[in-house]
Amino acid sequence: MLKPTPALGKNIVYYCKWRKLSKAQLAAIVGMNADHLHCIESGRKYPHICILARLAAALGVSIKELVEER
Repeated sequence: MLKPTPALGKNIVYYCKWRKLSKAQLAAIVGMNADHLHCIESGRKYPHICILARLAAALGVSIKELVEER
């Protein structure tokens, strides 16, 4: 399993703003509740690879772009 990184949460917030999506909208697109998304953004939880892939797809970026430091 991959380790959580601070970059993931920051990148989710950044790309949400870039795509003009609210956290609730992103959570709905990905199929999770907003509380779970918040836990991922804050680094308390790290998503399984399938959730990570859905987050990246919903935000229009690659998984690599989503998890790496910008």
